[in-house]
Amino acid sequence: MSITTKLKRSLVFRLFWLGFGLLLGVPQLMDGILYNMKGELFFGIGMLLVGIRGFLRPVVLSRAMALQRDDVAASASIGSPMLHGVLSIAMAAALITGLVIKFGSN
Repeated sequence: MSITTKLKRSLVFRLFWLGFGLLLGVPQLMDGILYNMKGELFFGIGMLLVGIRGFLRPVVLSRAMALQRDDVAASASIGSPMLHGVLSIAMAAALITGLVIKFGSN
């Protein structure tokens, strides 16, 4: 299946996750860079990775798709399972690190 065909599948969900990651990630990332706030920097990177991962392998949020979730996700996925695994680990590590730095310093 070509990339354009895969992009057309679940396009609304892909754009939702990308927008979600950008909307929450970019302001945090900019605060981290401009004000040297490491917690915000890591959290912003994590949120950007959430958006990228959601764009590459969208999570479909509907009850009708719940029974076929694995088949639909695999057929709509762009990139290898290893790439998705690495993105998931990096995303979780960045988010957790950002939260620990941000709230653990009090």
